[in-house]
Amino acid sequence: MRKVSILVFMVAALLASSAMAEGEKKTHEFVGVKKCKTCHKAQFKSWGETPHAKAFDVLSDAEKKDEKCIACHTSGTTTKGVLSEGVQCEACHGGGKDYKSAKIMSKKKWKADPEAHKKMAIEAGLVYPTEETCVRCHTKEGNPNFKPFDFAKMKDLVHPVPAKK
Repeated sequence: MRKVSILVFMVAALLASSAMAEGEKKTHEFVGVKKCKTCHKAQFKSWGETPHAKAFDVLSDAEKKDEKCIACHTSGTTTKGVLSEGVQCEACHGGGKDYKSAKIMSKKKWKADPEAHKKMAIEAGLVYPTEETCVRCHTKEGNPNFKPFDFAKMKDLVHPVPAKK
């Protein structure tokens, strides 16, 4: 009887922990813009010429130590503990550690079944930015230099890529 009680307790604990895990949102780790640059050269180059790339540089020394300022002027910390200065890819597209692999990002596989690979990438943490993504930072609250934000007008300026000829 004691063995049955222990077994029932263990099963209940396992079920409770898996239910809790389902309710939690997985956090995907950041890898930094250099990993993205490997395959997304045109996007990286055009991004480098935008205010997002220089967002950290415009802060004063005091602001660079203020958590409220760096929350929007950086992209977080990489898996190696390095602060990703500027608004890098992962600030908008989510931490890339789980979706950066060739298994998910292979161009051949994307071309073969784009919807399936888009779904895999999203499940692995890839975010397709929306206006909601942008207004986390582009907000008047706490921003002394706020300028009105027009998502429709601005969305193609983040990392414009020239059309292929």
